[in-house]
Amino acid sequence: MNDTPTILVVDDNQDLLETFAMILKRRGFTVETAADGAAAVDKFREQTFDVTLMDIVMPEMNGVEAFKKIREMEPGAPVFLMTAYSDEELIETARTAGINDIINKPIRIDQLMMLIMQAAGVGPILIVDDDSDIRETLTRILELDGNEVVTAASGEEAVDIAAHQPCRMAFIDVKLPHIDGLETFLRLKEINPDLPTVMMTGFQNEVRDALDRARQDGGVTCLYKPFDPAAAADMVKKISPGCRRSRSKHAA
Repeated sequence: MNDTPTILVVDDNQDLLETFAMILKRRGFTVETAADGAAAVDKFREQTFDVTLMDIVMPEMNGVEAFKKIREMEPGAPVFLMTAYSDEELIETARTAGINDIINKPIRIDQLMMLIMQAAGVGPILIVDDDSDIRETLTRILELDGNEVVTAASGEEAVDIAAHQPCRMAFIDVKLPHIDGLETFLRLKEINPDLPTVMMTGFQNEVRDALDRARQDGGVTCLYKPFDPAAAADMVKKISPGCRRSRSKHAA
């Protein structure tokens, strides 16, 4: 089994295909390429991939058709479709079929890296709390499940961490010094709009407005202190499952 996340890039534009492959390889990923949807489906018959980036508009078999065939073989396969066009019918078909996301060209590489890291289940889980005991307890329980964990004692520290390395999930205390948990959450969302987030608090009634705002802006849920640390581990498994490591389908 290969421990390096493997990315399949599918595009009939050869120059773009080679550029994406080069960028991703330089970021440490293992990369396979396909020039059309049919070739992508053939690749999936031999091997699974942690993430697939596929153009929508391609000859013979478009990206949506290929995506559907891939999902028939691998129901949980993370697939992102890329497009420079506004083919609303194709896009709506893809969304209805359960595509992970639609990425508009030209693509911002930093945002693409965030999406890939999150979908591949790699990158650390960020714990933000000014209580060192909580940080240490959550770190221990999450590391027991094989997760990488980074911690921050303040919102400013959390934002600095997230700006320099993609995190795949965050646990944020609502009451923090300087900038509070809500402001921290909003700043992290500016860096990675798709970051799954769990808010934590021991003051359910006092911070109700902040929690409601976080939910409106995409906060996943809330843990009310004191809580069983195992509940946090369960949330990670449900919200941000581990990486689907690529493997040969002919391997024993």
